[in-house]
Amino acid sequence: MAVPVVTNQGVNYALYYNILDYFKIIMKNHPSLNYVSQGDVFDIDNRAFPAYPLGNILITQSVLTEKTIVHSCELTIADKVKVKANESAPTTNEQSIPYYGTDDLVDIHANTLSIVNDLCTYTQFSTEAFDITGNIIALPFRDRFDNGLAGHVAKFDLVAFGFRDRCLFPLFPTGSL
Repeated sequence: MAVPVVTNQGVNYALYYNILDYFKIIMKNHPSLNYVSQGDVFDIDNRAFPAYPLGNILITQSVLTEKTIVHSCELTIADKVKVKANESAPTTNEQSIPYYGTDDLVDIHANTLSIVNDLCTYTQFSTEAFDITGNIIALPFRDRFDNGLAGHVAKFDLVAFGFRDRCLFPLFPTGSL
């Protein structure tokens, strides 16, 4: 069954607030995310959250072209690394951990990449007011923060179709010369 296209042309998604609100809404609606934030991702390092995984959106720069605004975005999906339970056999005490190590880092990287894929795919194919151009670069991380978070940071350019051919305010009133 095809996902319906979101008809959102009535909203001016060229506005900075609307881009942030869009991503916060789709992250809040994702069943795997338990906390959503915006802004500098390094603020995450100083806070504790009630539930993980978390999603964060940051616009790092905006380029104003003749008819569009291109926002460079960073979408961070992170979870707290946890030590796996002792899954040893009761008679031989042999542990059966399918991947290297005794924490859930591989699981976190797999899950956060899947969430990044969900959010970016939805944005690419189910909205009409903007497009993701070029490739989406998803970079895994661990030990980037002091509080034990790991996950993925997705970097991409979002083209918002704006009305740059007119100004909203009469900055130079008639008869002022």
